[in-house]
Amino acid sequence: MVVDLIVSAAALVFALVFGLASIYYGSQFSGFGLECGAGPYTGVQCNGTVLGIATYGLLIVTVLAFCIALGMTIVRIIQKRFTFFWPVGALVLMIAAFYFFTWLASQTAPTA
Repeated sequence: MVVDLIVSAAALVFALVFGLASIYYGSQFSGFGLECGAGPYTGVQCNGTVLGIATYGLLIVTVLAFCIALGMTIVRIIQKRFTFFWPVGALVLMIAAFYFFTWLASQTAPTA
């Protein structure tokens, strides 16, 4: 049980640090639209809606995953059950969301 709490605490701290870093990184997506000029673009290039979905999607998934992991870890500690899978699952979800929304935002960047 002690190892479970240590792993959970370490995973929560890592998830917090990764979440703050990915939120900061996601806030940089707004600069993609500044390079767009007038002209026809193919696909989703310079599409502000898709860029907004990528930015806010990354923010929402990161914050919700961490808050749910923290809350369920506290609940599972009170219940005296295993807790490590909540923060680890949240971390996996945050990493997957980071890569997906980064890919989505990169599709909106204009090609030079």
